[in-house]
Amino acid sequence: MMGSLIRYLLASYTRSYRYFAPIAFMLISVVFLYSYRPNPIMDSFAVTAAFLFVGSAWLGLNFHNHDQGRQTTLLIVHSGKALRFYAAQYMTVSLLSILFSAFAVFYPVMFGMFDKPIAFSELAFGYVGHVAMSLLGISLSVFFQFSFMENQGRAAGLLFIVIIVSLAGRSIVQFEHAYWGIIPYLLPPVSVMMDLFMHADERSPAVKLLTIAYSFIYGFILLAVYLWMASRKDAASMIRKVG
Repeated sequence: MMGSLIRYLLASYTRSYRYFAPIAFMLISVVFLYSYRPNPIMDSFAVTAAFLFVGSAWLGLNFHNHDQGRQTTLLIVHSGKALRFYAAQYMTVSLLSILFSAFAVFYPVMFGMFDKPIAFSELAFGYVGHVAMSLLGISLSVFFQFSFMENQGRAAGLLFIVIIVSLAGRSIVQFEHAYWGIIPYLLPPVSVMMDLFMHADERSPAVKLLTIAYSFIYGFILLAVYLWMASRKDAASMIRKVG
């Protein structure tokens, strides 16, 4: 059931042609970054992961809005549960971002764009970090879709602000008191991940593991909140219709 629903959602999205802009942004950004060689491995990964975070947030918003909710009720009935439908939506766009994460990491490796041979540990760390950043972007975007905010101009503006603040989290701390160092961790930990990439040689394996795990946990908490809110919203809507 879930597999067929994901395939249908993917087909529906690709027929809309709304996928072109965010996907083109991610692909072109990566190719442009590596248009000059050689490049430092982890610093480059920090930049491409940031590109994927922005592109995935754009892709997630674009995906959830591509039919303006016209098929939502029918697909919820077909899937049997609202929770299953909303989870399938998230999984569909996540699969796309996971593929683009692979492109961002393996493209420079295949074409020898780095200044030195890349170790397997660096490759694995880079890929998992890109996936974590992509899922953070998607997990943020779901709260700004049409069913939550009908004014999409305002929604896009607010999402853009959240993206900028998330990217600048570490910079905010530099200009404030030391005890505000928790701020980048309360915000979507995008700046924390970028800092981890740029200082990977100085971080222990345990710190790397904990930071990446925290990013995944943060994204999954956002997802859980979204699924709870979306399911309650859908149930309330059905009750109003019956009443």
